[in-house]
Formats: sequence, C-alpha cells, structure tokens
Amino acid sequence: MAYLLSEHAERFDRSFLAAGEQKLADIILAALPDSVTPLRLTKIGVIGAIVAAAALVGCRWSPTWLPVFVAGIFLNWLGMALDGPLARRRNVTCRQLELIGQTNDLITQVLLIVMFGASPFLSFQSTLVILTCYLLFSAYNYVRTIALHARPMSYIGLGPTEFRILMATWPFVARAGGIDATAHDAAARLDTAFLILAAIGVAGLAVKAFSDARQIAAEE
Repeated sequence: MAYLLSEHAERFDRSFLAAGEQKLADIILAALPDSVTPLRLTKIGVIGAIVAAAALVGCRWSPTWLPVFVAGIFLNWLGMALDGPLARRRNVTCRQLELIGQTNDLITQVLLIVMFGASPFLSFQSTLVILTCYLLFSAYNYVRTIALHARPMSYIGLGPTEFRILMATWPFVARAGGIDATAHDAAARLDTAFLILAAIGVAGLAVKAFSDARQIAAEE
C-alpha cells in the first residue's frame, strides 16, 4: 500500500527484518517474468495460507506435515509481501488491488491463527487470546496509519514477516519442548503463559496509543 510516510514512522517503526526483507524482495521481483502479476502473487499467498492451515491439522496425526506447513507459510509470505511492491514496480497500483491485497492478508493471518487451535501446538483458548490480540493490534494499526499518515507500525520490532516467522518456528519449539496442547495439564500452563504475555502486550499497546495521541496533540 502506498502510504504517506512520516519522519517519525520511518525512524522508529521499521521491523527488525525490514531492510533485509527489502533487499530480498528486490532480488525476487527483478527475476519475476511478466506473466507473474500482483494479483497472481496475492492468489499464491492465499493458497500458501490454505496449505499451511491444512498442514497444521495434519500435524495432529503426524509430524511429517511440518515441512508442508513451513512451505505454506513461505508461499503466504511470497504472495502477500511481494504483491504490493510488484504493483508499484510496474506502476499498476490501484485502490482495488490494495483493497484485495490488504483484505486477503488479514483473512489469511486470521485463518492461520485459528487453525493453530486445531493443531497439537496451541490450545483453542490460547488461540483465541492470540487472535484477539492480533485483531486489536491490526485495528489500531489501521487507525494509526490514517491518523498519523504513517507507515503501518511494527510492535517492538515485529511486523508481518516477523509474525510469520514466529508462526513457522513455534511448532518446532513446541515439539522440542515437549509441549502437547492436546494434554490438559500442558494446555493449562500454556494458556496461563499466553494470557500473561497478552496482558503485557495490550498494556504496551495502550502506552503506544497514549504516545501517539500526544504526538497528534503536539502537531495540531
């Protein structure tokens, strides 16, 4: 999305991997043939999310689905992270493409979060906590973008790409730690941990909102 960037946003709201991701994106975009369109990339991103979601369910019965899950996450990133830059590179940007891209990105992320609840890596309760936080942060992100005319913010250096990496690595962390959300005791401990993390995250968002409000007041 072609946002009007403020100096404040450029300096403080870039995610950890933004610079490296930009370089990688430029390499990939330069190699793409003309037959690959922004809309086609968006479709690839949606397909990747569906593949990853199906693999999460498959992991309930076999860990051999994990490579499929990672591949799906990669396809989701490839499509959703590059469709907008490709459109701008080819000067084919329009509001319709931006709307489709942003909407599909939101829907696919929600799908992946929800399907974690059907996997052995997160309980349904933990999934609801994460989903609530994700929607809260996303909603504030859009509000902030409009109010400050700034790029979408990252939170403590975490943007969409970092969030995808966290999703891709969590199943391996859970398996290495012997975490099985289908077991009642393990699920209860996991739920408590995520509730504490969510409370800290929401408190941080409240501080961020207060800071942004003071910035708007100072500029008026």
